[in-house]
Amino acid sequence: MLKKIILAIVALGILGVVGAVLAYQSVKATLPQIITVQDYKPQLVSQVYDRNGKKIGEFLNQKRTLVPYDKIPKDLVNAFLAAEDDQFFQHKGINPQAIFRAALANLRAGRSVQGGSTITQQVAKTLMLSSEKTLTRKLRDIMLAMEMEKNLKKEDILFLYLNQIYFGEGAYGVEQAAQTYYRKPVSKLTLPEMAILAGLPQAPSAYSPVRNPLRAKERQTYVLRRMADVGFITREQSEKAIQEPVKVFVRENYEEYAPFFLETVRQMLVAQLGDDMVLNKGLRIYTSLDLQKQLAAQDSVMVGLKSLDKRQGFRGPTKTISSEADIENFLKEERKKLIGESTPERIIQPDGKFSDIVPKIDEKAAKEHPLVPTYIKIKDTVQGVVQDIDDAAGLVYVRIADSQGLIDFETMTWARKPDVDKRYDLNTIKKPSDALKKGDVIHVKIVADKFSPSRTMTPKKGAPPLKLPDFNKYVDLELDQEPLVEGALLSIDQDSQDVLAMVGGTNFAKSEFNRAIQAPRQTGSSFKSIVYASALDKGYTPATPIMDAPLVYEGATGDEEGQQAEGKESKAWKPANHSKSFGGDIIVRNALSQSLNIPAVKVIEDVGVPWAIEYSRRLGLFSPLNPDFTLVLGSSSVTLYEMTKAFSELGRLGKRTRPQLIHKVTDADGQTILENISLDTRFAKEMKTYEDDFENRRKDYLQLASEPAKLEEFKKKDPKKAALAENLFFQDPDQLIKPTTAFVMTSLLRGVVEDKNGTGARARSLGREVAGKTGTTNNYYDAWFIGYTPQIATGVWVGFDKEKSLGKGEVGGRSALPIWVDYMKAAHEGLPQVTFPVPDGIVFANIDAETGKLANASTKNILRQAFVEGTEPTAASSKQEEATDFYKQDLSE
Repeated sequence: MLKKIILAIVALGILGVVGAVLAYQSVKATLPQIITVQDYKPQLVSQVYDRNGKKIGEFLNQKRTLVPYDKIPKDLVNAFLAAEDDQFFQHKGINPQAIFRAALANLRAGRSVQGGSTITQQVAKTLMLSSEKTLTRKLRDIMLAMEMEKNLKKEDILFLYLNQIYFGEGAYGVEQAAQTYYRKPVSKLTLPEMAILAGLPQAPSAYSPVRNPLRAKERQTYVLRRMADVGFITREQSEKAIQEPVKVFVRENYEEYAPFFLETVRQMLVAQLGDDMVLNKGLRIYTSLDLQKQLAAQDSVMVGLKSLDKRQGFRGPTKTISSEADIENFLKEERKKLIGESTPERIIQPDGKFSDIVPKIDEKAAKEHPLVPTYIKIKDTVQGVVQDIDDAAGLVYVRIADSQGLIDFETMTWARKPDVDKRYDLNTIKKPSDALKKGDVIHVKIVADKFSPSRTMTPKKGAPPLKLPDFNKYVDLELDQEPLVEGALLSIDQDSQDVLAMVGGTNFAKSEFNRAIQAPRQTGSSFKSIVYASALDKGYTPATPIMDAPLVYEGATGDEEGQQAEGKESKAWKPANHSKSFGGDIIVRNALSQSLNIPAVKVIEDVGVPWAIEYSRRLGLFSPLNPDFTLVLGSSSVTLYEMTKAFSELGRLGKRTRPQLIHKVTDADGQTILENISLDTRFAKEMKTYEDDFENRRKDYLQLASEPAKLEEFKKKDPKKAALAENLFFQDPDQLIKPTTAFVMTSLLRGVVEDKNGTGARARSLGREVAGKTGTTNNYYDAWFIGYTPQIATGVWVGFDKEKSLGKGEVGGRSALPIWVDYMKAAHEGLPQVTFPVPDGIVFANIDAETGKLANASTKNILRQAFVEGTEPTAASSKQEEATDFYKQDLSE
């Protein structure tokens, strides 16, 4: 019996040993392979640059930049050893004494207050990429630590540790931590700065120098004194470093630069390379964006939308404060917030508190604008409190942070209660107190450092003299508010085809929906440009006369602007001009420049809807298009991207535009892995059907054209298809329409800007050759302006996400065009004055601006108009022209 028991015990022992060995081997098989430093493949941040090499953003899961061990200062290494593992160079991966010491400390405290893990174990833990707290996990950490000690030098383990660990604020590794907190490379760190970094890995959030300066200082003091205790530095060096203030920086926010553009780039790269490659492999992404133009675009969109928002009315103060104490507290907090936003530096004093944040002093600005606090810039919008209102003088006194200012009533007459059914200029307030009262918290824009009234301030007849302050003591302010309306802008370099700027909305943090490329909206009259271009290839010329007279289509759908109200039955359609009037005979140029609806409908009726759609597809439009006459009035919903690209192609003499988004992508070793990625790639699926069809037909036609006899037979058999092919298919696959057609269309779109009745007249202020078209949809839901110079094509859309009226009279020329002009002025700074290139086959003729016939000695209004050679007028005008009253024309469309 005893023998059996002994045998059983031995068998169980053998089974236990075998089981332990098998378990050991099983766990070991799951360990990462770390035999050499080259096996270390950490997650690296990908950097994004604009076309001039300026960094504009980052893509990352872990923000890390590798730094070689020999480039890391010795003091920094010693700081980490003192803080985490001063016996590192003596142990073999685990430190039993440290484990026992930590266990006793934790037992006494009744909670975890001290860790016993070595640096090697910490590296093992981070490389496991798991946060589970189990016995198996701890065993794996220990086993991996021991394996690493067998295969790696101590310096290699420190290299892994210092590049792998997390420091808070999204920073991984010492180099990225140095850049994040101090904006300097790790090689330039001071001893006090090193000690703060060495104290972070234990609890990055708790010891954050930008969020918890007191605890960061306590931890720094511990590290410095430990360095002295173990002999890495002297006691004097330690105490001196403890007494030194340390400057830290809040994290830089790249999302302010080009958030919608960056997200588009990220999505497209992830689609091609995958999340891991884009977010973790340290790519260098060189894009088409021009940062200066992008910032100008964002500013122009916001300024334009604010102007529109004001025309809709004043939504009231943020709140009202009654007591003086509450007002003082509010202004104190507002000052603190403004200084913090304008000043990224924070100074940690020896007592662990931040110094009062001292704003950056711009001596030039302070000298030029002494009344404006240095942490506020001219044109900034800030919150202020209404201090007093003087209706008699038309002044509102406002306190802002450390200053005070005045609002001139003349600048706030718009501050009526919102009412989209009344034009803003016909429904204004009569005195400041109609909108504001004392204690109101309002947004104000800093206009100038000294108040300058926009009017002569005199009392009304019989009223007492006005009590006016010393204007030199007050900042010039305007009542402001954040816009609710949305807008988008897309800008393309006409030569390189680079996407120079992309604004997808007003606030990426609130909504990542990119209205420049994701929002199909009705285009209004901007679509007439494409239909008129198609008409030029159907025999129309700029001088072709059209009758502008009432039309009725029985049984058709749609209202007078071309859209059918939901739920309404089909009935007679009576399209009308925006002005509700008719002008009789009018030539094509004038019909387009004045954006008249009736002539446009007659044109599409004549050339045919299928032809107009075919032409639209040829120019790259892939959104669904309404197959009826309302197409010409912009009833179809199309993206700003599609429309801007089509206009760009007109400006490029009919050549295809492939908007370039990314020039090249290199990996962490500098090897190019992608080049020349177009924004079209995002829409490849939508575009493929049309592009493949056109390319197959182009090849068939060219093959046919190579045999003259067969070509003649084809023309006789099917003249319509032959004409289509002749106008749309060329040897160059990127030539979409005839260069002559595109140029004549450009000359017509220049008329929209240059002619006295043109709806795009505001674009003249650019001072360059401009071609473009306004667009307004029914009930003023959408406003557009798309235009181009020889150098840049830009489109602007304005509207609400949930469709509603922008307000009475808010047409493309008023709502979208000012944004376009403001941006294009900035975008053309430094660019030479150039003219649109003239292709072969174009002739110019002086014509009568009204009749389209050749001008004669009695013609009062002469136009220099481009024609395709052979289509220019040959007969002289016989009309005695009468002067037209410019101010009676409808310029609102």
